Amino acid sequence: MIASLGTVSTAGPRLLLEFVARSGVDSRRLAREAGLDAEQLADPAGRVETRLATDLWNRAAAAVDDPLFGVHFGRDHQPSRLGLFDYLFLTANTLEDAFDTVIRHVFVASTGGAYQQARHGSRVVVERVLSDGPDYRHAEAFVLGWQLTMARHATGRPIRPSHVGLAQPAPKQHRGLAEALGVADIDFGCSATTITLTRGDLDLPLLSADPMLAAVLRRHAEQRRPAADSWPHRVRAFLADGFTGRIVTLETAARQMAVSPRTLQQHLHEAGTSWRVEVEAVRDYLAVDLLRNSQLPVTAIANQLGYSDARAFRRAFHRRHSRSPQEYRHDTSA
Repeated sequence: MIASLGTVSTAGPRLLLEFVARSGVDSRRLAREAGLDAEQLADPAGRVETRLATDLWNRAAAAVDDPLFGVHFGRDHQPSRLGLFDYLFLTANTLEDAFDTVIRHVFVASTGGAYQQARHGSRVVVERVLSDGPDYRHAEAFVLGWQLTMARHATGRPIRPSHVGLAQPAPKQHRGLAEALGVADIDFGCSATTITLTRGDLDLPLLSADPMLAAVLRRHAEQRRPAADSWPHRVRAFLADGFTGRIVTLETAARQMAVSPRTLQQHLHEAGTSWRVEVEAVRDYLAVDLLRNSQLPVTAIANQLGYSDARAFRRAFHRRHSRSPQEYRHDTSA
């Protein structure tokens, strides 16, 4: 679904770039290669597309040559560095309250996917489903590392889940991952990213609990809740129907939404985007999906996405991914 394009807070990518810079990686170059703008990342209230953030994750892991990059980043996380999202967790009364608060306000950090907790007798499973998309392996591992780091720091206890589930396929060896997370029981190929905690763990009080501050932070978080039916969302829904067998223009989109083309452009501008940006974002999302999950030749994909020819598609794809469609298909199927 196109809704899974999603966005993430710039706080995460900024921390990731600082983290790899300590290993000698040229973080500015890495951001540019992932299609991220330095000025945009510097905005504390800014958002970037989830697919660009995911590409940054994978480029960063390759740059430091660390197959466990995500979990190491999460394990070494310094609580409070993610700003509002971390403080929502830290100021809750108990560990259960902390997870409940960030689940309710996950949109502060990321839109798309799902986040929930469910009781199973004396145990509680905290479940995170990331948005559909290419290779969320490192981001998924970070989610686990972040949750455990925050839980251990906030309670002052060595919290150890009785079970961890990962959506990613099982690697040839996962002892290093188990050791980094401090868990023994890990399953792969699950429907979601999960940690299983005891009722006793979740009843633990948090050392930094502050009910008054927590209430203020929750109100502040609610002000950041994205509109469910925003203009960019409506445009993406229109574009999700594809580029073949119909005319896809600003004018046809505006007509379907019962506004003038100028008004639609203005709404998108006020949301920090444009018709061209949305078209290219959806085209790229669909291109990645087709290259990974179909055997369609590049020429057919170009036609399906409404490009004038395969050459135009190759140029657009290379601008975003710094490699050709053929190279991308080869690299992601390896």
